[in-house]
Amino acid sequence: MARAKPKPKTGERPQSILLTPQQAAFVDAKMQGKNNIDAARDAGYKGPVANGARVEKTASVQAALAAARDELSSAAQITRADVIDGFMEAINMAKLAADPASMIKGWSETAKVLGLYAPEVKKVEISGSQKRLQSKYEAMSDMELLDIIEGRVKLIEGESVRVED
Repeated sequence: MARAKPKPKTGERPQSILLTPQQAAFVDAKMQGKNNIDAARDAGYKGPVANGARVEKTASVQAALAAARDELSSAAQITRADVIDGFMEAINMAKLAADPASMIKGWSETAKVLGLYAPEVKKVEISGSQKRLQSKYEAMSDMELLDIIEGRVKLIEGESVRVED
């Protein structure tokens, strides 16, 4: 593997990221806004359709892309708050123009930046007495559980505590 050669200020990568010349060309093409296929084609990969996604998934290319994006973001001095402010301004403009599709797109992009599409994580902790209750339920047949759900049988006594993060 060859070490990526230093480039002018705009495309400079940390020397700790080792890239082949093709990988470096791929990263440069991606940073110009090209998709995986076009970036792989520009970098000289044979079979760019098959290789584009594979190349982007390699650890060194991921690190180089992240470093380049961080550098670009810090050079432009754009923060997450700036991006959200821009989305909010665009949403308000779409609202004034009575363009609901643009408003929805703006809200969707804002939600992505804020991480609101990430799955919600629930943590369940079970105490000793609750573990005994759990084992009783696990030992029951489906019919016995259905009887409890439908209220034909009294529930097994127990207690639960909701734990908030």
